[in-house]
Amino acid sequence: MPRRGENIHKRKDGRWEARYIKDRKNGKAVYASVYAKSYTEVKAKLKDCIAKEKDSKIEKSPIRMTFDDAFTKWLEYKQHFIKQSSYNKYFNLYGSYISDVLKDTYLDEISNSTFQEAVISIMNLKNKRTKQKLSTSTVRGIVYVIKSVILFAQKQGYIKAFCLQIDIPNNQTKNIQALTKEEQNILEFHAKLKLDTISLAVLICLYTGLRVGEVCALRWEDIDLNNKYIVVNKTVQRIQQIQVPYRATKTILTVTPPKTNNAIRKIPISSVLYSILSKYYEQNYRGDKHYVLTNCNGDMIDPCSIQYKFKELIKKIKITQITFHGLRHTFATRCIELGMDIKTLSEILGHSNVSTTMNIYVHSTEQQKKNQMELLSQL
Repeated sequence: MPRRGENIHKRKDGRWEARYIKDRKNGKAVYASVYAKSYTEVKAKLKDCIAKEKDSKIEKSPIRMTFDDAFTKWLEYKQHFIKQSSYNKYFNLYGSYISDVLKDTYLDEISNSTFQEAVISIMNLKNKRTKQKLSTSTVRGIVYVIKSVILFAQKQGYIKAFCLQIDIPNNQTKNIQALTKEEQNILEFHAKLKLDTISLAVLICLYTGLRVGEVCALRWEDIDLNNKYIVVNKTVQRIQQIQVPYRATKTILTVTPPKTNNAIRKIPISSVLYSILSKYYEQNYRGDKHYVLTNCNGDMIDPCSIQYKFKELIKKIKITQITFHGLRHTFATRCIELGMDIKTLSEILGHSNVSTTMNIYVHSTEQQKKNQMELLSQL
């Protein structure tokens, strides 16, 4: 006969049934049953099932691994869904800042407080290249990598799921580097006078707001002088050739799609830029498939070369020392000053949404403030 407390009983059909707890969901027991013709036989089956369940739970227990192991597996998985430049970014963020803090930490030994302490520690580090305090965007990138690795580890069953919460710094307002109208006039004068490769790159950016990689990727087939527009559908980047584990080799120039789908766009050519491109076209056209801007060998020019030559140019003509990307800011600033609507400007710049354009560029200049305040005199 069954003992008191055993979950074994004889059914109406004459069979013996033994129930046991197979799992627990939301704190409630989930039961399973085994059947046999006799009490002794069903009890033996029950014992066997309970033993198998214990072995199964041991096999399914989280795999103990370090954060370094989890990062490697996450990056191997992630590379199938991201661009090479994004892969390199995550690789470099980990190698430069995250690895020293979390590399040997076991995942099952960490909590929200552990990660928060790690992030605070990382925030106090210096940028490996500039030796300055890490920017907010860099810190946010670091936090993204940490969170992604942990979520990946949870999905793969390496650790038990928990709600990961990390506080990150608020966005810092960036000082937009842009030339004044007077400085822009000086720069344009010298560029139009010489009209060499760097000069054309400068003028294209001042009148379209293209990024340096987008300018370097332009072929003549992308410029329709008859209908007066430029098609932007690719960019040039210098990409590291990375090998695991964590070793960067040489870099190569790579032509890729723009950073987002919104960056694929058609930009109208103004009359000023039209006359400049037409003149350059007559002197340098070598076929539709040929790059507009080329190096001394006639090949695609390196964006780094453009940035270096631009730095030399503005130093020579003695205007504000801005980066080449500052020409994009200058273009946007002039457009806002002239009253261009934000939606149009956002599409020309290739931003993912209008809010991005507004957050970066819609800040009144001192002259705009004066002009707007002067309206009060009309009362």
